[in-house]
Amino acid sequence: MDDLRKIIYGILIAFMALVLGFVGLIYVSGCGFTLTCPQGQPIVERTPIPTLIAATLPVPDHTLALAAFNKCQIAAVDLIGAWVSAHYPENDKFTFTDVKGVQCEGVFKKDVLPVFTESNLWYAGSPACDSCHQSDLKLAVKNMDLSSYAGIIAGSGRANGEPKGKDILGGGNWDQALLHQMLFAPNGQTSIGRPAMPFGRPADVPANGPLIYAGAPVAGAPTVAVSAATGTPIAVATTSSTPSTASAEADIAKPSNPGGPGPAVGLSGNAEAGIQIFAANCAVCHAANGVGGIANPGSDDGTIPALNPIDETLKSPDYKTFASNIDLFIEHGSTPAGTQPVFQMPAWGDKGLLTPQQIADVIAYLIGLNP
Repeated sequence: MDDLRKIIYGILIAFMALVLGFVGLIYVSGCGFTLTCPQGQPIVERTPIPTLIAATLPVPDHTLALAAFNKCQIAAVDLIGAWVSAHYPENDKFTFTDVKGVQCEGVFKKDVLPVFTESNLWYAGSPACDSCHQSDLKLAVKNMDLSSYAGIIAGSGRANGEPKGKDILGGGNWDQALLHQMLFAPNGQTSIGRPAMPFGRPADVPANGPLIYAGAPVAGAPTVAVSAATGTPIAVATTSSTPSTASAEADIAKPSNPGGPGPAVGLSGNAEAGIQIFAANCAVCHAANGVGGIANPGSDDGTIPALNPIDETLKSPDYKTFASNIDLFIEHGSTPAGTQPVFQMPAWGDKGLLTPQQIADVIAYLIGLNP
């Protein structure tokens, strides 16, 4: 037993001696017989010649840098509405007015379709509309496809894959369109009382949906730039010889009384109801069907303006712009130019003579008279 123990200890000692000898051999071959090992220090070679060339250009000032940002900003529902009101072209451009009053133009595939196919657009975490309304009609909610132009035009309720279902675009009348009723959500609900779409939409999302960037200003309209430092949009004046939007707006007929559009502009009007309201309140001055011709002594024009046809400067291919132009007169009233006109336009909205819904119905009726 003792002999075996001696053999094991001998082997261990021999092994340790071999390891130490090998390490020592490596150290001596690399560093020599010294503990400082100068051969192991990094080699630093210095030169009196500079290795970097001094900069000669001025330091750029990024705080004033502008990056071109030729996009318009508009509420999602209003963008869809402008496209529908233009009779939903697939490839042709359609016009709309952005939140700054700039006349813009867009195309369906690039500007409208993403409203239905992009997630996180309506609110943070929102699913894309086509995640439920997909091309497979057997799985699509309401058997409706919102993933393509053909699917949107085909409508809803195509349970058996029919080429045409229920029209969701109101035949080009956005105010009456089923899609408008589902997307426009005052007080967190749609105008027909169902839960606001897209699904799960919070009540704090504006009634017309979130503001999005889409389209571009038409030729001659002011462009927009963005500060490279802050990302803030900055208005840039156009250099085109085309009249600016501001001067064009100055030519639009406006009431004498000040004020902006009232709540009726954000409501869905019913043209059929508007006929009755107009006959009861407006026809006495503007004549049946708004054809005009009633004298107004003391006014420069001599007669009360006709509404059928209406002043051309009030008309717009964008329904909401057209509605806003009319609403200014109905909401705040107006006194015609002249020495002492007998008839004046009452402030139907400001004085509570008509409700916002009644005003919206009259507007829908008047727009229908002036296609």
